[in-house]
Amino acid sequence: MPSQGQRIIQIEERRRYPRVEVAWNVAVGWGPRFKWQGEIVSLSPFGVKVRLGEKEPGPPVGTEVRLQFAPPGRNAPMSIKGIVWRVDPDGLAIALLKLSVEEFHRLKSLVDTLLTEPGQPLEATERPSSASSRRGRGPLPRR
Repeated sequence: MPSQGQRIIQIEERRRYPRVEVAWNVAVGWGPRFKWQGEIVSLSPFGVKVRLGEKEPGPPVGTEVRLQFAPPGRNAPMSIKGIVWRVDPDGLAIALLKLSVEEFHRLKSLVDTLLTEPGQPLEATERPSSASSRRGRGPLPRR
């Protein structure tokens, strides 16, 4: 039986791409009637972590959602589909679905840029009032 340290290493190796920490506004849509405002707190080409407002119940695991956000300094906003993979106390882990080749490359390029330039400011100009003071700080530590 592997020790806890060995198990953690195996989990780390399963991640397909590093995540970067950001603080960007996002609209999370679910079905025809539900829409929440939140904040993307980490990003990779394969998934995002979204913090919703404290009063927002959020969609359950397995729900398909649409994320709409505009990366700071980028020309066009993005609208991408995902599925709620996990609901954590600090937000929703969303696996991205059905990305076009263009969307995937745009996200990958964005993450790559943020990984190589971790000191650049990444906050959106308008943030939810519950957002803490955060800036892009490169990859998040793996757990």
